[in-house]
Amino acid sequence: MGAIAGGPTFVGTLVGYQFISEPVSGLFLTLAAGSILYVVTQLIVVAARTRRSDLLAYGLLTGLLAGFLTDAIVTAAGA
Repeated sequence: MGAIAGGPTFVGTLVGYQFISEPVSGLFLTLAAGSILYVVTQLIVVAARTRRSDLLAYGLLTGLLAGFLTDAIVTAAGA
């Protein structure tokens, strides 16, 4: 299971280290943004169905803050 989950990541890291392309980078960032938007939309549907919009709000806020914290750490490290 680890090879199935980690194998494509490892190969992608090797390829990404050797191959740099702005259009391909933009394509994959767009794909990632669409995936995140899909998940958030599904969370909104589940929260509306269970009438627990407070948990959705806390989860989204926590995720947003975690993203900003990660960006701050990476920026401070100079990467």
